[in-house]
Amino acid sequence: MSQGELKRYYQLARGYAFLARNLAAGKVVNALLNTLAFLDYRMIILLSMWHPDMEARKRFIRKRGVELGEHAFVDLGVFIEVTTPRSVIIEDYACLGFGCVIYAHDAGPNSVADLPLRVKPTRIGYNAVVGTRSVILPGVTVGSHSGVAPGSVVTKDVPEGTVVAGNPARVIATCEDIARAWQADIREHPEFYYDHPNPYRAPSTPFDPVITWRKEGVKVRHWTELRTGTPFDYILEAKQARKRGTGSG
Repeated sequence: MSQGELKRYYQLARGYAFLARNLAAGKVVNALLNTLAFLDYRMIILLSMWHPDMEARKRFIRKRGVELGEHAFVDLGVFIEVTTPRSVIIEDYACLGFGCVIYAHDAGPNSVADLPLRVKPTRIGYNAVVGTRSVILPGVTVGSHSGVAPGSVVTKDVPEGTVVAGNPARVIATCEDIARAWQADIREHPEFYYDHPNPYRAPSTPFDPVITWRKEGVKVRHWTELRTGTPFDYILEAKQARKRGTGSG
């Protein structure tokens, strides 16, 4: 057996040992967290934000009463309305970035004066993206196929197919504009881009006709060239070595 083959098998062994250890630990942690949630409802709120597994977070979000699409993406730290969670609708293929906040009630005036609590349904539309640390205020509808830039405060409805940014958020572009600009940069700097499969991507969008970089034959990097900073890298390196033929002697 050549030195290259030995190195490749060593890399695979380290990577898969890491994977097996983490899968086993994950099952134990999940069982413990599920037990805590069963015993204390307050844990459901925390776990809906911070459970390490996204599908578990989504399960706890639904258990709280939020209407959540099957293929929605919910990152860590997403705070969704606690007082009236049934007033929040998150449609299929919506994407909620890290630490964003979604409200459906306003208790400010109610807290300082004899005024009633106000509740308005808040909706994140089909295939809409809410960026990191954004705040969606009560009664807002983020339209389908639209985007909210990170750090925005959204005080009014977002039209379909547009991107908003700022505080208060305002329309800055259409999604078609973004697609065209993104492709222009791909053509100029393909080395910055990775072809990455995304299971939470909607099967089709209204701006698909303007996405032409594949037809143009623009070559970008494969997602397996990315590095995770974990022993999974050993698996990727071993597979790349085999693909290149460097592990065959």
